[in-house]
Amino acid sequence: MSDPASPALMDDSQKAGMVIGRVLADGHAAAEATVMIVEGDTPHPDIASITDTFGAFQLGGLSPGWYNLEARIGPRTGRRSVQLGAGESAWVEFDLR
Repeated sequence: MSDPASPALMDDSQKAGMVIGRVLADGHAAAEATVMIVEGDTPHPDIASITDTFGAFQLGGLSPGWYNLEARIGPRTGRRSVQLGAGESAWVEFDLR
């Protein structure tokens, strides 16, 4: 696995990628959880989403590359990595316990 891409919104020469998914807590939809891109231990709240009542989220306008994502609700957190190509979408699911 290569290093995560620096979080950046797309420029005009690339097609935007998107991460979509959902957050569960103990197997149930986690409304109002925060999902954001992180680099090491540094969160990037400017590239974040709050889940809806179904636990769904999306992060759009992303450049191709590897991304580390963190989901958080209360004291529960989880991390996942995902790779995006130009114009691709990736599905990520968290189950926080």
